Amino acid sequence: MTPQRATSTRFRPVTILATAVLAATTFGAGHAPASAASLGSSDDAPGLGSPGDHDFAAPDRVADVAFPTTISHRAGADVHPEESMEGFTASAKDGFLPEMDIQFLEDGTPVLIHDDTADRTLNGVSGPIRDLSREEWDSATIKHPTGGEEAATVTLDELLDEMGGEVVMVPEIKPGATSAEVDQVLDEFDERGLADSLIVQSFDFEAAKTIAERRYTSLYLMGATLPKESPQEIAEAGIEWVGPSAKMPTNTMRTLDKAGLHVAPYTLDTAKDGHRLPGWIDGFFTDDAWST
Repeated sequence: MTPQRATSTRFRPVTILATAVLAATTFGAGHAPASAASLGSSDDAPGLGSPGDHDFAAPDRVADVAFPTTISHRAGADVHPEESMEGFTASAKDGFLPEMDIQFLEDGTPVLIHDDTADRTLNGVSGPIRDLSREEWDSATIKHPTGGEEAATVTLDELLDEMGGEVVMVPEIKPGATSAEVDQVLDEFDERGLADSLIVQSFDFEAAKTIAERRYTSLYLMGATLPKESPQEIAEAGIEWVGPSAKMPTNTMRTLDKAGLHVAPYTLDTAKDGHRLPGWIDGFFTDDAWST
């Protein structure tokens, strides 16, 4: 399935205000500090800059990721509107890898939202994401986690137009995606030449295998116990990263590490929690990468 790409002409809410230049920024473990050129927002959220200002401290190639790396879960969902361009940009500016989730609209357009329904994070629409039209998606806004200004929704195309190839991103193809939809997303990445700058994740082993076979860095997500596949089977499938729940016992995570896999548990409240992890952990997902 290769749906036509719709071009949005909507007015995007102005959620980024250049009110003050930050003298310094915070940064994640293993990364150099971001430049002090970031601009403040109306609520002084960390690292928020002007659209198109791509002064990113995060690496632009997976090969250059330093360990342990901080993955900004849902683009900093405790700090910025969840999966908003503001959150993606702020994360990358301060050296964190932006993470996002891919769902599909009624017409097959890939969009960035965690839940398969709109109600928890969006205003202006409700119900299953797969039942929404592109017009409905474009008209919705993303709620702010602390009651601040809402943000515009984001399609996958919009994110890749803004940041593709400029920073390592960690997209998840959500459960429920068909094999055709997995290929659709990977084809989009291929067209943009992004194989060196993405860590693509899935809870589905077959999808994770496909991601690896398509020559993308693949991250296989799992719960608090090992999946039916052994650590050796996972590694032999070409998968390089695993994302266990942070509730998985440390000694069980260690078996994944000993199989040669990069281990990045999810989801920690703050980066401070991530910095307490064992030294062999190569990364972690956190909803607040700025609180260290």
